[in-house]
Amino acid sequence: MQQRIGHLVPSTSIGVERWAAQICKPVAIESAHAIARVSLPEIMSGPAIAPSQSGELTRAAAQLADAGVRAVVWSGSSADLHGAAHGRAMARWIEEVTGVRASTVTLGQLELLARRDIVSLALVSPGSEQTAGRLADTYLAAGFKISSVTALGLTTAREAAELPVSRVRRVLLDADLPDAQCVVVAGTELPVAPVAALVERELGKPVYDGARVAVHTGLELLGLCVTAPEWGEMFGAPHPAGVCCDTH
Repeated sequence: MQQRIGHLVPSTSIGVERWAAQICKPVAIESAHAIARVSLPEIMSGPAIAPSQSGELTRAAAQLADAGVRAVVWSGSSADLHGAAHGRAMARWIEEVTGVRASTVTLGQLELLARRDIVSLALVSPGSEQTAGRLADTYLAAGFKISSVTALGLTTAREAAELPVSRVRRVLLDADLPDAQCVVVAGTELPVAPVAALVERELGKPVYDGARVAVHTGLELLGLCVTAPEWGEMFGAPHPAGVCCDTH
């Protein structure tokens, strides 16, 4: 029986659907990815989700429920900017609307780092320095050390999505410091996926970006694993039971 993963994304976002089918090709028979879009203010500036937008979110989440998804991942940046507690509240709300298990990219990212025993990280944000500082606060509050913060100063999701992969590779390499155990890229739009494995070989450490984390988190919610090392360490050799494939 095919298991469907729902992705709730801002209307300007293409990051998750850009890579999900390619990454999950080894389990294409077992899983499918459904996308529902939510019209929200431009995410680079990091607004909180206002009560007035709850109807739009409910509509999109209900569409995923209609599609028969068995798990939902919220890929908006609000949880990055407003902390893990906000992410958990978003996940609970989605579960109430859809009746299935849910998470967010931020929660998935934090859980992934903890399971890999990551303590320190280099943080890359496509947005402003102010936004990057708020992102750093989220990781600091979760107990991580921030070795460096890189802010690209982009103002829209489209700008981030259209950044040449050659520049993305350079950004990742330049963001690294010796005491960082990994590079974390906030948001889902920067095209990290095509160069992740290459950069990881060059740095000798993993790279975790929002788009691939969203895919990874959805698979985890259903107890599925993908072994596709060409997409980076995140999808490399299976980790011990309870790490890659636990069902929480």
